[in-house]
Amino acid sequence: MNPATHPKRPTRRVRPQPPGRRPATGVASAGPDCPAAEWPGCRCFSFAVGKGRHRVWGTALLTEKSLSVNLLGGEVPHIGAVAVGIPRPSLARPARQSATTSVFALVGHKEDELARSMATELARRLGITSVVVAGVHLERARPADIAVVMRNADRAVEAILACAPSDARQKRRG
Repeated sequence: MNPATHPKRPTRRVRPQPPGRRPATGVASAGPDCPAAEWPGCRCFSFAVGKGRHRVWGTALLTEKSLSVNLLGGEVPHIGAVAVGIPRPSLARPARQSATTSVFALVGHKEDELARSMATELARRLGITSVVVAGVHLERARPADIAVVMRNADRAVEAILACAPSDARQKRRG
């Protein structure tokens, strides 16, 4: 059901928070209001990368064996695709870490490559199952706009990795 066309539900457009309330570019650990902060071995943090309509932001929940990321951005944040990356030894070089990724894209959405690239890279580099839920919408996006959003998503991966404990990153190296 599309809430924008459903006659009994009002349309509510989600807007990014005002500049004073946005997290800083990069990653900031969540405060005590994050429920995961109460559980040993869990970390919850937010991230924001880029500027203007190309800005992407979200949250990440890291446990000992998994990572869940919500990536939002653009003018209408939403859910457009979900990707699950599962680490495995590389088929070409078994000593190296790789990942197999499955993607589900909602009809009419094009975030599949965005979610796939993030889930694959996070699973490969952390050595844990990684789920990425992505929704970034830009009206009349041109190829250059898409390239900027993809670069910002790559920067978001780096910001998430910077918050991962070093033992999770060392795990994949053996």
